[in-house]
Amino acid sequence: MIERFSLKADVSDIVEQFKARKVIQSTNQRFNVAPTSHISIVMNDRHQQRIVHEARWGMFPFWAKDSINTTKADIRRKPFLLELAQRNRCIIPCTGFYGAKQIGQERDPRAMHIVMTGKPLFGIAGIFDRFRNAQGKEYHVFTMLTEENVGHMSDWQSTLPIVLDEEGIEAWLNPKERNYEFLQMHLPRLEGYQLRAYPVTNEVHNDMYDSPECIRELKIDFA
Repeated sequence: MIERFSLKADVSDIVEQFKARKVIQSTNQRFNVAPTSHISIVMNDRHQQRIVHEARWGMFPFWAKDSINTTKADIRRKPFLLELAQRNRCIIPCTGFYGAKQIGQERDPRAMHIVMTGKPLFGIAGIFDRFRNAQGKEYHVFTMLTEENVGHMSDWQSTLPIVLDEEGIEAWLNPKERNYEFLQMHLPRLEGYQLRAYPVTNEVHNDMYDSPECIRELKIDFA
């Protein structure tokens, strides 16, 4: 399961890369995004315009397994998720995500920051929902699409996000496309050569720790 990611990008970078028409709400750069955090996502508004909007990571109920991560199998199996995948799709801007690996004689697994080679900012496929609180204020919540890692790093990172290329982003955010079976063709599996992992501070396991130090590479002997 992916429980942490980073977004070291300004809203202007997000607008440019994902071709958003306007910004409704956005968040600052984040180095340690944890479940229930608010972060910028790219989505279509009710007028089918591509926008940047703030959303909370985690669907309802927040304790459910598919609250923060959802697989293609989950979507096919659960009508609620399938309905969202047909009409409420989004892109989650990301610059890296976190895993943990046992290194040498360290007592605790070492936090690892996993980035894409040659792609400092990338988009993860997601689905979102809207809800209103007791005061009538509307919120957005989202989950990211993931899949089992069967290749590179699978011995310590069991899950990978579904990262979309430019063509995939256009298809995923196409408001006229409702055929989920067709959309699945644009949900590729990450390959090992696309990824690089490096050790970082274990402070990333602390939800309250959100600092550039989270993504700073540490020099650690892997022996």
